[in-house]
Amino acid sequence: MKEIKILSIGNSFSQDTMEHLAEILKSLGYEKLKLGNLYIGGCSINQHYDKIETNAKKYEYFTNDGNGWICTPETSSVDAIKSDNWDWISIQPGTGDGSRVTDPESYKNLPKLCEKVRALANENVKLAFTMTWFGEPSNEHPEMVSYNGDQLKMYGLLTEIIQNTVLPMNCVDVITPMGTAVQNARTSSLEAVCRDGYHLTFDTGRYFAGLTFVKALLGENIDNIEYSPEGVDEKAKKIAIESANNAIKTPFSITRSIY
Repeated sequence: MKEIKILSIGNSFSQDTMEHLAEILKSLGYEKLKLGNLYIGGCSINQHYDKIETNAKKYEYFTNDGNGWICTPETSSVDAIKSDNWDWISIQPGTGDGSRVTDPESYKNLPKLCEKVRALANENVKLAFTMTWFGEPSNEHPEMVSYNGDQLKMYGLLTEIIQNTVLPMNCVDVITPMGTAVQNARTSSLEAVCRDGYHLTFDTGRYFAGLTFVKALLGENIDNIEYSPEGVDEKAKKIAIESANNAIKTPFSITRSIY
């Protein structure tokens, strides 16, 4: 019997990534699963580290055993990590403290955060770092404004930071190339990737994020997956699978869609 337990220490971007994960995993043959998402809006690496150090009960804790999401308020990351024998724990950066995802300082506490997570978790746990993505050029989020809406410049700087700063820290087992999957999808015929200029669309956007996550962590073949969320037609499904697969093949460069 295939089973998996995945926890994300995150924010609204991890909500996007995790939303369709249970149905994706079930479609891939996982009969027993548990998903967890620790949510604080915009929570950055430095804020995640502060919360775990102080055992702050500030997260909304969403869990899913395959039958939908349940929220437990006022939960600490310490309690969530210790609550189960997680196979994977993912760390999702944000900019809620004003930090920039393109600034090395935003990642300075990542090694200490990973060390703390490993100390609290079971000895076989694997850690993932989930690469962020950027909004549309017209979006007024401070990150976009700071680069005059130059999305590709931000993407280039982010991939440099991950390759030159995060990877050399040698503190995670996998980098999940979510930002690359998003940029890949933006080269396709999809009308929209984001629902509000920044967060992913509820259907296709969240779908290809979940596919990328599963492919990166578990190495699953997603080519013939049956499940797709309501609102995702056959062409959008092909784009989602293509975007995820290409992100795994070339995680730090954009691959143009054939669709």
